[in-house]
Amino acid sequence: LEGPRGDDWWTGRKPVYGECPGVDANNKISSLPYVNMATATRQQLRDYFDNTWAITETLFASLQTEEAFYRPPYHHLRHPKIFYYAHPATVYVNKFRVAGLISGPINEYFEHIFETGVDEMKWDDMSKNNMVWPSVSEITAYRKQVYNMIVDVIENHPAFETRAQLENSPFWAVLLGTEHERIHIETSSVLIRELPSRLVRRPENMAEYHASTKRSGALTPTRGVDFPENEFVGVASTRVQLGKPRSFPTFGWDNEYGQKAMQVKSFRVSKYKVSNGEFHEFVKSGGYAEKKFWTAEGWQWRSFRNVRHPTYWVPTGPAGLHQYKLRNTFDLADMQWDWPAVVNYHEAKAYATWKSQKDGQAAGREYRLLTEAEHKAICDDSIFQESLGVARDPVMMLGGQQMLQQVANLNLGCMSESPVNALPPTSAGVHDAAGNVWEWCEDHFNALPGFKIHPYYEDFSLPCFDGQHNVIMGGSFISTGDEASIFARFHFRPHFHQHSGFRLVEPNQEDPALVTSCMDNAGPFVGVNPFRRSKEADNTVARYSEKQTLGQFLHLHFGKAKLGLSSGGADIDNYPERVGAWIQSLTQRFNVKTSRALDLGCGPGGITFQLSNIFDKTIGIDLSAAFIEAASKIQAEGELPYSVLSDGVLAEDFVAERPRKARPNNVQFKQMDALCLSPSLGAFDLVFLGNLIDRLPSPNGCLSRMGGERGMVRPGGLLVITSPFSWDRQFTPQELWLGGYTDAEGRPVSSMDGLKDTLGPSFELVDTTTLPLVIRDHARKYQLLFSQGSVWRKKV
Repeated sequence: LEGPRGDDWWTGRKPVYGECPGVDANNKISSLPYVNMATATRQQLRDYFDNTWAITETLFASLQTEEAFYRPPYHHLRHPKIFYYAHPATVYVNKFRVAGLISGPINEYFEHIFETGVDEMKWDDMSKNNMVWPSVSEITAYRKQVYNMIVDVIENHPAFETRAQLENSPFWAVLLGTEHERIHIETSSVLIRELPSRLVRRPENMAEYHASTKRSGALTPTRGVDFPENEFVGVASTRVQLGKPRSFPTFGWDNEYGQKAMQVKSFRVSKYKVSNGEFHEFVKSGGYAEKKFWTAEGWQWRSFRNVRHPTYWVPTGPAGLHQYKLRNTFDLADMQWDWPAVVNYHEAKAYATWKSQKDGQAAGREYRLLTEAEHKAICDDSIFQESLGVARDPVMMLGGQQMLQQVANLNLGCMSESPVNALPPTSAGVHDAAGNVWEWCEDHFNALPGFKIHPYYEDFSLPCFDGQHNVIMGGSFISTGDEASIFARFHFRPHFHQHSGFRLVEPNQEDPALVTSCMDNAGPFVGVNPFRRSKEADNTVARYSEKQTLGQFLHLHFGKAKLGLSSGGADIDNYPERVGAWIQSLTQRFNVKTSRALDLGCGPGGITFQLSNIFDKTIGIDLSAAFIEAASKIQAEGELPYSVLSDGVLAEDFVAERPRKARPNNVQFKQMDALCLSPSLGAFDLVFLGNLIDRLPSPNGCLSRMGGERGMVRPGGLLVITSPFSWDRQFTPQELWLGGYTDAEGRPVSSMDGLKDTLGPSFELVDTTTLPLVIRDHARKYQLLFSQGSVWRKKV
């Protein structure tokens, strides 16, 4: 694993001219054009797959020594590179099985531990890298097996003849695999860029950096010399259409489909993406040290990381000089001041605020970032000309090098950013509307009207419709295939670093109000509607409701005021205590070990604390940051004041107290998505899903992690589920409900029927019960729920 890779490294086609598709006469690899599923031959599909696979192996050939594979990223928010070396291969296998292209696993253990990546919840979540991973040689051998399997499917499987049916064809899974792998080519390049340069070398067969890297960079940039003046250009009011037609003959991710027409108000936008030279002025003026320029969340991130400049800038002298080198993917180089600044959303927003104050923008008309619809408005008119057919999407026609020469720094025409003014403008007069680096947008990632999940990947987008992910548009130099398409819509959390930059927008002066694609979104979404409302009063109500919901659930979990009522002879007070006593009786009745328990959807932690009195180690997981913060404070301090409504807007104060029998040292709380559970969590003697399953975007996506040989419930252990089965299309698309509907023959399907179908292969239903509970709305109004409790024992 030092120096150039030998022949034993390459598990597919070696990136050599004449042997591997997409490799030029200089033995440099770039991306082929995207595949037209309506017309592709088996050979064309094989070439596209080989190109994809070889780009991955060329990229990972940059890693030097085992340390490069196993060293976690500096922020600890992602897995080490060894995970991403294996992950795309396991997804091919698992999705081919779902599509019926193959019948069984290749390596079930690998296909479990490498199946699911991590969606880091916050910048201070440092608990992702406790796994002991297999060796590089073991994964290389596994990749060879997977490669041979994929080639056999492409060359021989009869389902190829159904490819023109697009989403309805089993061969949709083949393109799902290649496009998923191409996403991870880009994200892996980011992680490699974050490694110490001593652990990386530039692979001989990788596309070259942009030619501008050969220039000597000035230590201190001069506007108009080292980077261009960035004037604003006007964009007229226009109507744009978001969404990809389902008839377009390429693979697309679920979030791309649907249709939404949006009227874009006239606005002014910076001609170029903000360059390193422009951003240097913000850095040098002390922008990273001034809280007033940052959002509250952005300042928390900046302070936690002690950030003083963009992450890929490397200081070369005393801090006060503000002299920097630039870290490219594989090595350090002179700063290129006319390249776009690569920053996260928080940094982009801070710059916009600083620049607004510097330029004297009036209150309410400050600079901001683009919206998704505005990004469409600055793209070239040709992308909207349906008469061009597939040719309106340049990635369908051009490989990487041709793309770089003619249209955009996209599709791996080169392996770096390029000057912001290197390529011609669009018909709107704007440069780099596509390519170079992604553009951060103000929109939260959302479903377009007409959104449908695809059964091969139910939880690709759904977990991220949560108001915590910002849309990014346009692609980067290493975005290929679907990522480079005019229809691509991607997203990241605002503290995440990708090859992403931004440009400034001066909003419409008569009507500067922000209008985003997520506004008034009808769902599906995660939890309570997290998106902007067109009426500011509705936004105020939403913020107020979040505080009210926290108070309601703290009262459910820790409230001492008892109603003294029963229903059908069952007590409706003391819900957490009743659940704890029930679970303790189950462990005794079924002779279950009491080593480890998982409370999934733990809320503010009342039941987690009850379980800590039964199990040696209990982990409570919830998606809500507010719930986890409250639970952690009760764990650490023993109590937490809260209030719940009593009359109108009047509130009554209470104190949530940690149960006296709880063992707080046995408890760990983690903010995590139930659909993205890390394999490093391990297995448990008992998993409790309390009133969660009917609020998940993909219930089966969660339940599928429980069973199987490597599931989260140990053999002989218990999966305990409670739910009122209050299915709602806002939270869960109806096609993913476990029950509560009639099937194609008109027969009613209950939610318990759905649980039995889903869990039956791995679990035996051993007990059911009804658990009433009450949630206080105000002093004279309570919600009375009757949760169905079911107990499932993992088959041995």
